Amino acid sequence: MDRSSADRRGLATREVGMVHSVRGFSGTVRGFSGTVRARVLILACVAALVPLTNVRAADDAKDLLKTMSDFMAKQQKFSFSYQSTIEVVTPDFQKLQFVSSGTATVDRPDKLRVTRKGGFADIDVVFDGATFSVLGKNLNDYAQIEAKGTIDELTERLADAGVEAPGADLLSANIFDGLIDGVTDAKHIAGAVVNGVDCEYLAFRKPDVDWEIWIADGDRPVPLRYVITSKHVSQAPQYMFELSDFKSGDEVESADFRFSPGSAKKVDLSALVSIDELPSQTAEDAQ
Repeated sequence: MDRSSADRRGLATREVGMVHSVRGFSGTVRGFSGTVRARVLILACVAALVPLTNVRAADDAKDLLKTMSDFMAKQQKFSFSYQSTIEVVTPDFQKLQFVSSGTATVDRPDKLRVTRKGGFADIDVVFDGATFSVLGKNLNDYAQIEAKGTIDELTERLADAGVEAPGADLLSANIFDGLIDGVTDAKHIAGAVVNGVDCEYLAFRKPDVDWEIWIADGDRPVPLRYVITSKHVSQAPQYMFELSDFKSGDEVESADFRFSPGSAKKVDLSALVSIDELPSQTAEDAQ
C-alpha cells in the first residue's frame, strides 16, 4: 500500500478533517476574564517547563501497544461505550470542540453495530457481513451498500471511498500494524488514571501528527483513551476517542445485527447528509 494502514483508516486520517473553518462561529466569547487568561498563561508556562525526566522507558512503548493489540485481537465478541471529541478552528482562530457519544458491538469477523449521537446527527450503523446500512434517525433516511466480507475489509472499502470511520483502528484485527506504521518516535510517558482505571500513558510521533494512547493495566489491557494532534496547523487541533464500559465474551449483551429502518426512506449513501460529528457546512469545508 502506498499509504499506511493507519492513514487509510479512520482515526489517523482524522486530522485532515480538523483543519477547517466553522462558519457562523466568529463571535467573541464573553466572560473570558483576565483571571482565566492568567491561568491559561501559567499552565502554558508550566507545560513548557516539564522536562519529561520521568519518562519510564522509551523502549517499551511499542511492547505495551503490541500487548494491547494482541489482547484485542483475541476478543471474538466485545462491546464498549465511547465519547469522541473533534476540535475545529474558526477563521478568527477560536478553537471549538464538538462532542458525540455512542456504543459499539463487534462480533468478529463480520458483524458490527455502532451508534453515535451528537449535536448534529443521531445515527445507527449495522454491518451483517453482507450489507452495510446507515440509518440517520435525525433525518429519517437510510442508505445501504453491498459489502460482503469482514469488518477489516469493510473499513478498507470505506476508507478508499473517502468515508471516515472514527475509531475504526480500534476495531481492527491488527491494531498494532495499523497504528505503528510511520511512527518515528515512541515513548512510555508514565502511569495514569482514566475514568478511575489505572493505565499506562504512551506517546508516539509521526511526521504530520502526534498521537497518544492510554492502555489499561492488568490482565485486560484495553485502550481507554486515544488522542491525535495535528501539529503543523494553527492551534494544533485534536481528535479524541475515549472508551468505557468495555465488555467481552459472555459479558456482552445479546446483539441484533439485523437492520430495521422502520419508516425511514431509503436514499443513496451520497445523499445521506448531516450524519457527521460537525455541522454540515463545516464538514463540507473540511480539507
